[in-house]
Amino acid sequence: MAKWYFDEDGDLNHLEGLTVGIFGYGNQGRSQALNMRDNGVKVIVGSRSDPSAEKSKEDGFETMSLAAAATKSDILFILLPDEIMPMIYEEHIKPNLSSGNTLVFASGYNIFFKKIVPNNTLNVLMIAPRMVGRGVRDMVLSGRGYPSLVAVDQDATGNAQELLIALSKAIGSTMMGVIESSFEEETIVDLFAEHSGYLHSVRRAYEALTEAGCSPESVMLELYASGEVRESADYMMEFGLFEQLKLHSRTSQYGQSVYGRPSPEEEKADKKRQLKIIENIRDGTFAAEWSKVQEDGGKALEDARVALFNDPMIQKERELYKLLGRL
Repeated sequence: MAKWYFDEDGDLNHLEGLTVGIFGYGNQGRSQALNMRDNGVKVIVGSRSDPSAEKSKEDGFETMSLAAAATKSDILFILLPDEIMPMIYEEHIKPNLSSGNTLVFASGYNIFFKKIVPNNTLNVLMIAPRMVGRGVRDMVLSGRGYPSLVAVDQDATGNAQELLIALSKAIGSTMMGVIESSFEEETIVDLFAEHSGYLHSVRRAYEALTEAGCSPESVMLELYASGEVRESADYMMEFGLFEQLKLHSRTSQYGQSVYGRPSPEEEKADKKRQLKIIENIRDGTFAAEWSKVQEDGGKALEDARVALFNDPMIQKERELYKLLGRL
């Protein structure tokens, strides 16, 4: 079983006298910065002149250029989007690093795929919250915290593990608990969840039900638009994947746990598909394709976006959401 760390395992004294730089003051960056400041950590923000820089100044953080912040920081939280992180790292951060600095990433992507290769004089850590950015702040303020996957990839100073758990505590994650992982594992589970095809399975269910004569409105409300799915997800989080079925009718329990289960042959075929997804992540197939899309200006993503938003289902969804007062 993987090792867990909680509040009692982290010592904020390891951060005393150190300056933490936040690079990427978006939802994650802002939440983590505010949580650290609340815990007495000295935090500065490195940013280009954009709305996020204005926001960090409004929040009371010393805000400066990326290069200046890299020079002043002992610990650098690299919380930039995956696709622009390598360029900003090479141009603005790497030239201003000092031996013994600590780099902290919120995902394994760029380290695992070697888009960024820090030299061996640096600590390289990962604290990957399993929570959206706003939740990183809100869950701490509520006293609950949130879990994270954490890892040490390089220990140049001999105390990288102590820094890892102290920083996890500073951002509020050891309140619920952090689990020892690796850059590789985080990348695989994170991308797998995105590649599993859930959104398209919902789209196919909509097509099947409307072709069978059900109204678009009733189908969308049943599948996701009512918010029932969100409630069920909350119950899964609280009670467990199948344990939460006890909150459903017995008809629902039988339909979901027994009748709706695919045949052994279908399950075997789908597991084979899932293993192929993992293989394509691990061997770099997806990363290579995504890099080509970026080099092409993101055309494939934009084309898919246009096609999806012109899909008849989405047209009906807009009509429903207007009726519900959401648009």
